[in-house]
Amino acid sequence: MIRGQEIGGQVITSRQNSLVKLVRGLSNRRAREAERVFVIEGHKIINEALSSGVSPEKIIVSQRALEHQAVTELLDYPDLNSEVNIVSNEVMEYMSETENPSGLIGLVSMPEAQPASLAALEITPRTLLVIIEGVQDPGNVGTIIRTADAFGADALITTGGCADIYNGKVLRATMGSIFHIPVISDAEPAELIAFLKDKGITMAATSPGNVAIPLSEVKLMWPSAVVFGSEARGVSPDFCKAAGMLLKIQMPGKAESLNVAVAAGIILYQAFCQRSCM
Repeated sequence: MIRGQEIGGQVITSRQNSLVKLVRGLSNRRAREAERVFVIEGHKIINEALSSGVSPEKIIVSQRALEHQAVTELLDYPDLNSEVNIVSNEVMEYMSETENPSGLIGLVSMPEAQPASLAALEITPRTLLVIIEGVQDPGNVGTIIRTADAFGADALITTGGCADIYNGKVLRATMGSIFHIPVISDAEPAELIAFLKDKGITMAATSPGNVAIPLSEVKLMWPSAVVFGSEARGVSPDFCKAAGMLLKIQMPGKAESLNVAVAAGIILYQAFCQRSCM
């Protein structure tokens, strides 16, 4: 018998159960902040959390999911300290934010120091920071977090107006990278600009303007931070004014612009390639 069955006890079949109500309520940002808990859904992201030393407070698994070996193996994870609860398939569908529920949900406590402090960041000569400003689409925010992780950025920072990093769509788009890279949310632009200047970090802001330098001519090997703005408004004048350089991606085709997450992937890959040659 797997440990989850030993811990979970009776199968939860009612939508009125307090745990079920809690999970449903955590789809709201205010509820997440009040409870200091967020929801992760799916085998992949829960496994990434465990591999990163983060054990969910609770794991909720559907009866159908218990039939899969990958799920039972996860529930027997050596360092799993979670309370495991089993729910009916119908209750899992009610709680899930996805159209095709995986049958596995984890409740994770927010870090005590969240939003994390800029002062806690360790700055080195090779530091690369990613800043996103006003990016409201959860899928884009999550994908940029995943991309920053993939290409070795040291941290990702969001300013006000971005999608909440604990939004379910953001978390799913990160594919577990939320547990690999420090993420500082809702930073004040003036404080962030002052921090970068004090630490000697060169800021590059993306811009489609004529004064922007083509990416192929930009050097991102020194301590640097790259700012990405929303597709509708771009990077704000405050960040552009404070930036050491404005950069753009050359596009020979007829498309007017790129999706912000795609642009982040191109620029961060360029930074990775440059740093790999150092």
